[in-house]
Amino acid sequence: MISNLFYELNLPDLQAWLKTKKQPGYRGKQVFEAAYQHLAHSFAAMTALPKDLREALAAEYEIGPAAVASVSRNEDTIKLLVKLADGEMVECVRIHMDGSYTACISSQVGCAVKCAFCATGRLKGCRSLTMGEIVRQVVTVNDLGERVRNVVFMGMGEPFHNYANVVGAVRRLIAPEAFAMSPRRITISTSGIVPAIHRYAEEGLNTELAVSLNASTDDQRRMLMPGAARWTLVQLLEACAHFSEAHKGQPVTFAYVLLDGVNDDFDDAERLGKLLKHQPHHLNLIPFNEVSNSRFHAPHKVRVRAFLEACRRQRLNVSVRHSKGGDIDAACGQLRAKQEER
Repeated sequence: MISNLFYELNLPDLQAWLKTKKQPGYRGKQVFEAAYQHLAHSFAAMTALPKDLREALAAEYEIGPAAVASVSRNEDTIKLLVKLADGEMVECVRIHMDGSYTACISSQVGCAVKCAFCATGRLKGCRSLTMGEIVRQVVTVNDLGERVRNVVFMGMGEPFHNYANVVGAVRRLIAPEAFAMSPRRITISTSGIVPAIHRYAEEGLNTELAVSLNASTDDQRRMLMPGAARWTLVQLLEACAHFSEAHKGQPVTFAYVLLDGVNDDFDDAERLGKLLKHQPHHLNLIPFNEVSNSRFHAPHKVRVRAFLEACRRQRLNVSVRHSKGGDIDAACGQLRAKQEER
């Protein structure tokens, strides 16, 4: 636990600390405003505070964007390799689309789900990020200039394997004294950790939920997503139904990575139709983003179009999502630290 990272503190924690320094509680809101609304790089820059308080904060806490080891960019995507205090690194991405910016942030170093087609699962070891490390990624991406309008927990790691810190980070993102984001601008993307989906359904957080489906049978799912396949597709859809029911019929987004000759058969489309028939949904078809040394390939665009039409015949609410950032290894399934490869 990185105890001296400012972003670990919630407002009551900060106000309690201020009390030990014989400072009034309202100073906490001043500090939060400077940290989250003005993205202060240092406590010294918080000139509305007394000098002795600024010095006391600086002596105890670290604030400002994370150190960035490398930056990759193309016309609409920036990928950052962010350094953590223990020497580990994670990647986060800022994407420009539809006139606004979206941050794709990580929740873990590596990933225990080990999806067969995903680069992050190849990393050695895995640890969860603290809440402050997660929040700091948003600070770092916002510091690039334009603030992000959307945040998706779709970077490295399985968010629901780091449940408490991810939920804590979501609460910080939507807190009026912090980023004050709309919950509907936040998406939690999970590989399908069934008990955590049931738990999250009752959190009262009106965020979006995305589930990586990628298979139309349990056998397929065991082969493609071994870390999430301990639960059957029936159990997964029951958990998604719980989430939708708890959120007034809110649809769940299902991501389906199309792999040539693996899960792109018309029979797969028919099975998807049966699986999602009674579940409020949007099905995102994602042609596989190439990863080095992978045995998988994306279907030809003609095949993708044919599969899309087959899904529509099943009356699925479906579209094709072409990921951005593929040329800089920033697209879905490509995130991993290049230093690890070397």
